[in-house]
Amino acid sequence: MRTLSPIKAISHALRSVITYPAVAIRIGLFWIPLLFALGVLEMWIGAPSPQVPQPGLPHLIQFISAVIGIVAVSSMAVSWHRFVLRDELGPPTRLDSYVWRYAGNFLLIVLMVAAPMLLIGVALAFMQTAASVILIPAGLLAGATVYRLSIKLPAVALGKSDFSFRDAWKVSEGYFWQLLGVFLLNTAMLLGAVLLLLAIISGVSLASPLAAQVVALILSAAIQLFYTLFNASVFTSLYGFFVERREF
Repeated sequence: MRTLSPIKAISHALRSVITYPAVAIRIGLFWIPLLFALGVLEMWIGAPSPQVPQPGLPHLIQFISAVIGIVAVSSMAVSWHRFVLRDELGPPTRLDSYVWRYAGNFLLIVLMVAAPMLLIGVALAFMQTAASVILIPAGLLAGATVYRLSIKLPAVALGKSDFSFRDAWKVSEGYFWQLLGVFLLNTAMLLGAVLLLLAIISGVSLASPLAAQVVALILSAAIQLFYTLFNASVFTSLYGFFVERREF
């Protein structure tokens, strides 16, 4: 059994993004400004009011933003997968069959993992508070499961229809703890980025709350581009390791 080093997997993915900043910017050239504009629109219209439960314009804008966000992430991820694995650089506005299939598989992974977590959360709501500790191992299990299933995503981006979730599960059998380590390292990086973002926004808000909102949108867009491509790189690295038998 080959050894999967979580540190090497994360380092390899991080190095992939850092090495090609021009490609990363090109891939996000269309989607990131669009997501930024939607963020500005949401800020201008305001958040949905708890006193108005029926759907309104804020709810509609949030729904549209969520849908476009999923399509944008899928489009950028497919472009990045194909660039790293096939040295192909498509248009920034990629919206081909690969993207739609990628988005569908991404949502399917979310549903497969989120549904059991939701059921556990509902069950714990009727139990003693101490039982909530179950959520910690359940969350860790869910994180490792997402990474095992996501090995399929690069295959989807490459147009391979003969590699299923079952195949992804099979090739990663016996690597639960290593994939959990990849998940935890990635989560720690994301948490660090969020904390840094909050610190910057808090500092700017002391001078101008409006400027803080603008800075938050700009930095959030930059972080979204980075983490979209970084996560795609992680899945690409895992696909290369398990399916194409590559080393980091």
